[in-house]
Amino acid sequence: MNRGEQMMSADGRTKEFTASANYLVLPIQNGGPNGKMALYVDDTIILDYELALATGPETTDWYAFFSIERFKGSPLRVEASSATDEGFALVRQSDTIPGEDAFYTERMRPQFHFTSKTGWLNDPNGLIYDKGTYHMYYQHNPVALPWGNMTWGHAVSTDLVHWEEQPKVLFPDAKTGTCYSGAMFIDHQNQLQRKTGDKDVLVAFYLRTETGLCLAYSNDCGQTFTDYEDNPVLTHDGERIDTPRPFWYEPTKRWIAPTYDFFQNDKGERRRCVGFYSSENLTDWQFESRVTQDGWGDELCGCVDFFQLPVDGTPDAPSSSKDSAAASMKWVMIMIDGSYIVGRFDGHTFYTLEGQPAVAEDRVRTLVSPLCYYATQTWHNMPDDRRVQITWARSGNHPRVPFNQQMTLVSELTLHATDAGPQLRMNPIKEFETLRVKTHEWTDIVLKKGENPLSDLEGDLFDIEVEFAPSANSQTVFDLRGMNVTYDAATETLTVCRASFPLAPIDGTVRLRILLDRTSVEAYGNDGAVYVPYVDFPAEDNMSISATCDAGEATVSTLRIHELKSSWQRD
Repeated sequence: MNRGEQMMSADGRTKEFTASANYLVLPIQNGGPNGKMALYVDDTIILDYELALATGPETTDWYAFFSIERFKGSPLRVEASSATDEGFALVRQSDTIPGEDAFYTERMRPQFHFTSKTGWLNDPNGLIYDKGTYHMYYQHNPVALPWGNMTWGHAVSTDLVHWEEQPKVLFPDAKTGTCYSGAMFIDHQNQLQRKTGDKDVLVAFYLRTETGLCLAYSNDCGQTFTDYEDNPVLTHDGERIDTPRPFWYEPTKRWIAPTYDFFQNDKGERRRCVGFYSSENLTDWQFESRVTQDGWGDELCGCVDFFQLPVDGTPDAPSSSKDSAAASMKWVMIMIDGSYIVGRFDGHTFYTLEGQPAVAEDRVRTLVSPLCYYATQTWHNMPDDRRVQITWARSGNHPRVPFNQQMTLVSELTLHATDAGPQLRMNPIKEFETLRVKTHEWTDIVLKKGENPLSDLEGDLFDIEVEFAPSANSQTVFDLRGMNVTYDAATETLTVCRASFPLAPIDGTVRLRILLDRTSVEAYGNDGAVYVPYVDFPAEDNMSISATCDAGEATVSTLRIHELKSSWQRD
């Protein structure tokens, strides 16, 4: 076989060659005729996708790509159905990705929010810090802009701001199913007995749709994964359960996995819940308890996260007894919409702070507007016990680009004492400030209708910090390229584009942190008590920003506007 040899098969087209380049590239036609493509290495199927191959160069919208570098020297075979001769001729090996010179420079590409180079993305998965590297895996369709073909994409960072996309790691299979959401952990004790070198094994625990909850392990620092041969390791009465979030619980010496589960209530009705399972060896799991709910609740119990946080950041504060210091640590369960329950956990059952087994109805109202916020997950094994999260910024389709969807800004979660009990706050990570390149500052100014102190500023990347006292019935508006952030004093409501959320002043003052990217605005209110993200697609030539009042006045004590550079820009 030689590179580029092509032949016809009974049901489509086949191309055979010896792997000698970095990538296999595939021409994609958005909305083109549906077909299938499979890649074999030594007659073992590696990739199996439904896709729309372009019919030729003139219909090629962009190129999907897969890393084949690790297969160099091996015989490869590509089989495709519903492919034309001209289109299939564009399926080839390449040391570069066609169009990659433009990646991250496109006008409608976010500049400090993560997007995949090409294809669709949604839920973040397998977030983990290991040996100086932050890993982010994510739900990914590498061969189309709509959802489908669920694969685990992969990106790494050393600071949670600058990301580098890596080869994809978990792939769909016709027999075992596609790769849905899950989490990652480090097998420090080698309980899975798959360690082959001197590095601890990274283990993914995820749903494979036709199989159940599965394990996959990596001996190369998360670059490639091998599915555990005895999958699935966890099912419910033979049916699938979803999105596990495992962690080691030292008091009971067991792994704990909160999962997206189901049960029958006392009326015999099937309901979703968060089920807790435990294991001492990662492969044999037993049911412990559940957090139930009255409704079906698919959108509530999916992709839950569960972790500990200190109240007011003082887990090790000086005290007269160890018990009082430990009492400052609380367990937090975040639901898919950002609502959450604060309580305690004994390795078997999650209790409210009042001591009752927690149910979904115990959750605190979310601090997040959920329109563009979905499937939060926090990084496992973070330095200094920080609790840092990212979510899918669910939105409409990104226009005129070879990718679809983006992640939110990375935020840090903290827990604070209030008269109503411990409550979460969410703020941008400190590392994000490294993107600031120039600051403009105003103090003691009054915003009025028809006046704009920002009239000399233009741009599409800003970090805005403002503290103001709104007058009664005023409407304070920050117009950012046509994407408005509005505070209505009469209703005490913060609105970002079309997403609104209650925000009461504190001692008559409102504090906002507003992040503007090319296709999104995120507003954090009153030091992270409220978070309102929104993805929108403004006119590309609109670079104007303004601060004014449509009604009444706002007395601004401090306004700082930081111009930002792109996180994809390398110094």
